[in-house]
Amino acid sequence: MRKWLIQLVARVPATAHAKLLAAFLAMVALLITLGVVGLHELSTANKRAEALVNLQQKIVSYRELQHDALVQNDSVSTALMVPSGELEYEFLLRQVNQFRSDFDRLRSLAKDAARFLGPVPQENQALSQILSNDDQLIKIVAYVVDVVRRGHVAEGRDRLMRAAPLADQLELSTGKLVVLADAEMAASIKQTREAHVHSRWMVIGFAAGSIGLALVLGYVISWSLIGPVKQMDAQLKRIASGDFSDRVEVQNRDELGALAANLNHMNEELGQLYQQLEGASRHKSAFLANMSHELRTPLNAILGYTELILDKIYGEVPDKIREVLERVQNSGRHLLGLINDVLDLSKIEAGQLTLALSDYSMADVAQTVVAAVESLAAEKKLTLTMTVPPDLPRGRGDERRITQVLLNLVGNAIKFTEAGEVAIRATVSDGQFLVAVSDTGPGISEQDQQRIFEEFQQGDGSSTRPKGGTGLGLTIAKRIVELHRGRVWVQSILGHGSTFWFALPVIVER
Repeated sequence: MRKWLIQLVARVPATAHAKLLAAFLAMVALLITLGVVGLHELSTANKRAEALVNLQQKIVSYRELQHDALVQNDSVSTALMVPSGELEYEFLLRQVNQFRSDFDRLRSLAKDAARFLGPVPQENQALSQILSNDDQLIKIVAYVVDVVRRGHVAEGRDRLMRAAPLADQLELSTGKLVVLADAEMAASIKQTREAHVHSRWMVIGFAAGSIGLALVLGYVISWSLIGPVKQMDAQLKRIASGDFSDRVEVQNRDELGALAANLNHMNEELGQLYQQLEGASRHKSAFLANMSHELRTPLNAILGYTELILDKIYGEVPDKIREVLERVQNSGRHLLGLINDVLDLSKIEAGQLTLALSDYSMADVAQTVVAAVESLAAEKKLTLTMTVPPDLPRGRGDERRITQVLLNLVGNAIKFTEAGEVAIRATVSDGQFLVAVSDTGPGISEQDQQRIFEEFQQGDGSSTRPKGGTGLGLTIAKRIVELHRGRVWVQSILGHGSTFWFALPVIVER
């Protein structure tokens, strides 16, 4: 269900801005609707409260009317039992008229209450009965007063006897009104409570539904945008790692869909370009390997014949020719070293360089390197020191390649140091050899410290740099250390020398 909703929103042919705006407007509409429902329920509650007030006033009036009916009935009974004069009958007439005035006011309150609570049939019947009886009672009392004024007291008393049943009926009817009003009040209070509970749950339910719908809208809209972004981010990471096999499947019909399509197109283009580059790299590696091999054969022959001539195998060699031949020999050896570097790098890139693992001594490796370069250090009057503990454990690795790494680092240190010293240190820690080569040379700037490990890079990359070389030595050293599952790094401050480190396991497994 969640995926279906997200896909449904994603497939809507609208911009992301339009989708977000629609979701925002929907939430605003929910808030407005909730406010309208709340105001309607408040209005209904207010009307019920007004109805209860009117009903309470009506009950009070009914009780007053009941009291007036009781007093009126007592007055009629008294007038029948005790001989009365004209003044007593006129007082009785005023009481009857007062009852009628209270009754008319009561009917007005009953109509107001009926507007809120609806008509009560039994109450209307009782009111009609009271009105009819009161009309007859008024006529009788008015007639009695009139005949008494004319001196016919006996006739008035006889006629007043007809008022007694009417007064009794009025008393009973008003009592019935009070009972009906009390019952109506109890029923109205119960309905008000039920209406309050219903309104409360209605508002709570509508609020909960609105919040839930808003959360669903926010969740669906956000994931219809976040999901494609995460997919494209993962695809970009795969592209950065060199994997161009996957595609991003985004169903959005908005800017994210267009972006995903462009990303897939770029992925295809990069994949094709990467294949072309891999092919070119393989051809380059094969070319370098072949050319290096072809160059080494005649170069070794040149070096061999030069050495034979210098050894006077073909006769005496004049001093001038000897000097030239020594230069040729030195240049040839330098060229052979460069060719060997290119050949090693091409083998590493082609995955053809394998380690010849055997037991070795790190102290012997360091001693071999010192013996090989001490003459170079002596020519530049540099102090060459070696600090290797005698109790270092024997390691297992490719001794010749490890010697090549250390020889490269020490040779670079001597080449770039004009005064001071070059120091070799070796220790063991956590099952790894830690080897450091320090110098007092010019140092390496921070921006160059990573670049120097790349192919054909040196600290001074200008064409007029005073120190020669192809810039492959550190690259090859780094690759050899990594083949041993180790790492190499540099610590340097410009103007304060450099320290090159490499760490590799004491025991290297195949």
